[in-house]
Amino acid sequence: MELNHVGIINNNESQALKFYRDFLGLENTREILLAPELSEQLFSLSEEIKVLVFEKPGIKLEVFLSDFQHANPNFIHFGMMIDSFPEIEEKAKRFNVDVIIGKHKEKTVYFLKDFSGNLIEIKQKS
Repeated sequence: MELNHVGIINNNESQALKFYRDFLGLENTREILLAPELSEQLFSLSEEIKVLVFEKPGIKLEVFLSDFQHANPNFIHFGMMIDSFPEIEEKAKRFNVDVIIGKHKEKTVYFLKDFSGNLIEIKQKS
């Protein structure tokens, strides 16, 4: 078994493009309009939903454009391997992307927060 894709919610199309395409460098490969009937059957929401698909070798994200808000605390996240922490931290400053750093004893954990509040755990490749 292998992971096919991750689906997340984002409340703003231009911010989703800025974060996932421009900041993370994923290719926006297609857009899907989910019909209200299918949306109702799958997600109990009877409205048309636009979905942006972002891909890079080894990762595929379906970003559902909706104003749905997660409850707090929100533990939902996905993880990505990156080449360099210093590069991503510098780029995050330029894009005004939040970098969250958690430390406990010898362990340090890094997260990015997209413009809709979605959490992405990042780990540096060895």
